[in-house]
Amino acid sequence: LKYRLLLLARILLLLLITLTFAKPLLTRSATPLTPTNAGTHLILIDTSASMGRRGVINEARALAGEAIDDAPGGALLQVISASGDIEVRSELSVDRAAHRAVIDNVYASTTRTDFGRAIAEVDRLAESLPQPVTLHFVSDFQESGLPVRFASLVPTNVATLVQHRITSGPPTNYAIDAVHESSDGIDVSISSTGVQERTTDVSLLLNDIPVATRTITDETADIVSFDGLTYVEGDNRLTIRIDADDDLAIDNSWYQVIERLPPSPVPLVSANHRGLPVLYLTAALQSDRTSAYQIEPLRIGDFDPRVLTRHRWTLIDDLGDVDVELERQVTRYVEDGGSVLAFAGENTAALQRLPVSGHQISAATTIETTNSFLSIGQIDAAHPVLSQTDGWHDVNVSQALPIQVQSNDQVLIRLENGEPMLIEQRLGRGRLLLMNAGLENRWNDLPVRPVFVSFIVEAAKYLSGAGSVAKAYTAGAVLPLALMRGASGQVIDPQGKNLLSLEDTTRAQEIRLSRPGFHEVYTSQDSYVIAVNSDARESVLQTIPDETLERWRNAVTGAAAVNTSAAPEATEAPVELWHALLFALALILLLESLLGNVYLTRRAVN
Repeated sequence: LKYRLLLLARILLLLLITLTFAKPLLTRSATPLTPTNAGTHLILIDTSASMGRRGVINEARALAGEAIDDAPGGALLQVISASGDIEVRSELSVDRAAHRAVIDNVYASTTRTDFGRAIAEVDRLAESLPQPVTLHFVSDFQESGLPVRFASLVPTNVATLVQHRITSGPPTNYAIDAVHESSDGIDVSISSTGVQERTTDVSLLLNDIPVATRTITDETADIVSFDGLTYVEGDNRLTIRIDADDDLAIDNSWYQVIERLPPSPVPLVSANHRGLPVLYLTAALQSDRTSAYQIEPLRIGDFDPRVLTRHRWTLIDDLGDVDVELERQVTRYVEDGGSVLAFAGENTAALQRLPVSGHQISAATTIETTNSFLSIGQIDAAHPVLSQTDGWHDVNVSQALPIQVQSNDQVLIRLENGEPMLIEQRLGRGRLLLMNAGLENRWNDLPVRPVFVSFIVEAAKYLSGAGSVAKAYTAGAVLPLALMRGASGQVIDPQGKNLLSLEDTTRAQEIRLSRPGFHEVYTSQDSYVIAVNSDARESVLQTIPDETLERWRNAVTGAAAVNTSAAPEATEAPVELWHALLFALALILLLESLLGNVYLTRRAVN
């Protein structure tokens, strides 16, 4: 208590540190908005990619400004924009100058506008606004923006629709629609609009290095081929550019990732690495030219089970060969995120409980058919493992284990007598696919059926997660980080900007991709390169016919419901106080340091 001023400074220092990190906001209520007979006028500006054509967005700003100027006196105004989502650009008010200032900062985006979705979001906004609501829609009104159902264009809380159509001249545009990989290289699909008697070059860059150039005209702008490409190991970045001075630049570039990886070893845990199961499984994976895996037989008892953690998925040709110690290691491997495809072979028949899965066998002997074979009864054809397979009903089964299904099982295939043949089980963060069939070609003829090959190939994609990591996205799409084996990590956009904050890197499950180009994705277990392109529908510049626009206007008139909601209370934008608190914190810190030095000097003198 002798140094009260120093004590007070340190208390204030701690208090300011706490408040600064809390980031308090100051919100002040303004004068309540008073509804008038003029109601509310919403200014909706289409900011989709097609609005980025030369001069179009400037005309859109001018038309939006005219809509504000022409609104009745006393009308409440609000500016909103529509591309992938609806964005509120200004607060509801009668301040026309403030709304005009907002319009000057509206730019075209890289995503697509779905008119049906935009109208639905506007309708929800209009529900709480003073009536009547007039919607001014400023757009180029692309025909590709129309929804499937015309009824989706008709809001119930908007009394009048005023369409402000962009009147710029006929567009001139080249567009890359798609890129397909061929046996010798790639084929580029190109479309053109209004480019008669014009020539342009199409350039190809492979991993940022110029490789080839093709010259096209409006007559040859259909398919352009680049052959003889040599890819490096890993992710290859392919960039195709049209060197044309046309009206819409965003569709003049296309980005694609082509992956070239050597086959990775997948462990096959077996008691006999020269047996038929090993032969069948090896042949099945090798039959697929695009397979990224090759069998690595591991003899039970001769390998360290801890090596399984190096692999994403593992094969076990007969669960009956798994001893107690191996079961413990495999169970831990699956619970930590690994995946296993296991078969219940002939050595499993002597067990009462299946290792790893924990399934109980309800009888001491296997089910045997006396006069005929059992066939496949039910198939979950929607499951990723089975959706690309065909021919299960040709499989003949003479013997099968009477496995008791557990509550957490998903039975994917059943025999005609109801017994499960293929079960998926979740264990911790991993999964187990259990095939109630041996690979010795005695209980069934599955290994020699064509469906076995496609099943093993699809199971490899599913269990390794290869099918869940897409390499191509459309601008505005959502990147599901949860499917990429963990949300922790980072996403770097084409400009080198981190799209996730430090806090988001450990909890964000998805992120919206809005910028075309190559994105680098880093997770806790791997890294990827993905390509993002503009939506091809934004390059289809045909506009909605006049009769359809008139039908739309007439449908909105009289469709608005009676809205008796009170006028919303206007609120000023909240003021962030942490900047001022940080400044005060610096001053108090300086004061505390000075006081501390003063008292320390006095003590030294005394």
